[in-house]
Amino acid sequence: MKFKVALAGNPNSGKTTLFNCLTGSNLYVGNWPGVTVEKKEGDLKNTSEKITLVDLPGIYSLAPYSMDEIVSRNFLLEERPDLIINIIDASNIERNLYLTTQLMELDCPMVGALNMMDVVQKKGVEIDVDALEKLFGFPFVEISAQQETGIDDLIKMVGRIVKNDKKQEFPKIFPEQINEIFKEFENLLQNKFPNVLPDYPRIFRAVKLIEKDDEVLSKIDDCSILLEDIEKTRKKIEVFSGNDVDSAIADYRYRFITATINMATRKTKENTQQFQEQLDKVLMNRYAALPIFFLFMFIIYYVSITLVGQVTIGGITWFIKDVLIVNIAAGLGSIGAADWIIALINDGIITGVGAVLTFVPQLMALFFFISILEDSGYMARVAFIMDRIFRHFGLSGKSFIPMVVGLGCSVPGIMATRTLENERERKLTAVLTPFISCGAKMPIYILMASVFFTTNQTLLVFSLYLISLIVVFSSGFILSKTWFKGADSGYLLEIPPFRLPKIKNTLTQVWERIKEFLVRAGTIIFAASVVLWFLQNFTLGFQMVQSADESILATFGKVIAPIFVPLGFGNWMASVALLTGIAAKEMIISTLSVLTAGQAGGLTLAISQIFTPVSAYSFVIFILLASPCMAALATMRKELGNWRDFFFAVVYQLGLAYMISLIIYQVGSRIFI
Repeated sequence: MKFKVALAGNPNSGKTTLFNCLTGSNLYVGNWPGVTVEKKEGDLKNTSEKITLVDLPGIYSLAPYSMDEIVSRNFLLEERPDLIINIIDASNIERNLYLTTQLMELDCPMVGALNMMDVVQKKGVEIDVDALEKLFGFPFVEISAQQETGIDDLIKMVGRIVKNDKKQEFPKIFPEQINEIFKEFENLLQNKFPNVLPDYPRIFRAVKLIEKDDEVLSKIDDCSILLEDIEKTRKKIEVFSGNDVDSAIADYRYRFITATINMATRKTKENTQQFQEQLDKVLMNRYAALPIFFLFMFIIYYVSITLVGQVTIGGITWFIKDVLIVNIAAGLGSIGAADWIIALINDGIITGVGAVLTFVPQLMALFFFISILEDSGYMARVAFIMDRIFRHFGLSGKSFIPMVVGLGCSVPGIMATRTLENERERKLTAVLTPFISCGAKMPIYILMASVFFTTNQTLLVFSLYLISLIVVFSSGFILSKTWFKGADSGYLLEIPPFRLPKIKNTLTQVWERIKEFLVRAGTIIFAASVVLWFLQNFTLGFQMVQSADESILATFGKVIAPIFVPLGFGNWMASVALLTGIAAKEMIISTLSVLTAGQAGGLTLAISQIFTPVSAYSFVIFILLASPCMAALATMRKELGNWRDFFFAVVYQLGLAYMISLIIYQVGSRIFI
């Protein structure tokens, strides 16, 4: 028999780290049906039972304020897992247990994973696990996913509970009078409305209907009569509590939590985390926070691009050109392969794919440092600081999170906008996130910097980062007043404690991002390089060309090249490279490599003949700001929800990219004559 176990908890509770600990490498990732919220499943390791663990999106409650919460709640209600592992940040236990009181109403077996116990001990707090079990009605296990302690105990506990048919008895968390009101309402539903959500757990159904939960009410065909009874019940609660219904229910939950925490925890010594508190005073200082953040980013780009690039690019280029291509040509020649086959493999496939792979070490370094900033808890603090700035431009600090994710790839960055509750901010962030440079664009910047800005490579790439932020802020201000008008949302973001990143998790994240890059190199770029080689080496009459200027590709490129003349890169090769970049941004380098293959001096010399320093900068600015690749465009269309907003977004992105590149080239070419 195969069991299904759900992993539920608040954001920043260590859920992802625990999921990796529990599943190891037995992981499969996709999307939830109908939505672009990532779905992770894995087989629970070190157990004789067949148990699939489903990692639900991190949520604060079962109220339907965001797509993440809707996805998690729908899974718990409709899939009915055999067990819920409720991961709780024990260092912030009171706030984490709010979700727990809601999960208890689902009438599903549960085990509490008290995570970050190492942090709790440093705070000088002791938790009585047995007392918690008696008070909440389900077992708790002390763990530290970061330190991988208590994991085996948790796995054993999960195995015992899924095999045990004994029903868990959860306590009543509301006052007796409120419980009586709930019971009366449950009986009314049973007798008067037997067909209203009959498969829902009774207490959960009653509470959500009384709260007038929009998602629940939307599942009822005609609820006009039911709403009258709901209003009567709400009135009883308001009279008893002296508060509105939502406030009263939340207050009773916290009263129960506070009472149980007081009985199950005690202080054993003074808080030893003064260092973290002092660090927060510096890193979240009103005036120092942003300069420190930009300093960190500059250092990251300097190490990733300049230092790592100096060590790796030359060696990889030498291996591809002087070892791989030479030996393959010799090997194919020795078996009598035709010249065109040798040229296709060397000048098409190896040159095209190799040009992209040259920059993998630099991307790995960049992703490594970004992952460390995320896992340490620093990025959450930057998002909090950014909220003060973003508010002036029609966004919130939460919009910063998708943009940080977009540094790796625009697709998950745009998908991450699902965590924004406000629809206006969600759509606006989905349109602005592609302005933040993704990893696929980085090799293009590095290539241009290495040719035209040798001594200032880091400054060039860092300037693109600053320009992207300026564009995000100015566009956010303009669009929030015009196309995406509406009210701002409140801002809730938990500031997690600082913690040392777990090297295993960091390397896993780096590998996941690099793997996507390599998959593209082995599929899209491989196939496109072959097609480009043929288009470059044959005329419209399918005759081998003497010069690339006579090819099919050149003919097409010369048609569209005039569009980019005012921007400084009206060469047909540059124009074709931009078009192929629609499939994948990495293709821009591959295209230029294939088109210039065989030329004396190689890609570097060829690029210096196609561009000037000013036109090269204009070129990378256009790439930075223009609409992203096809995968990101498809994701953006889905997140925006309609073609009207999607077409506006594409026109806006392309128009802005063209305008800024035009200004940079026209002004720059007059200054640097």
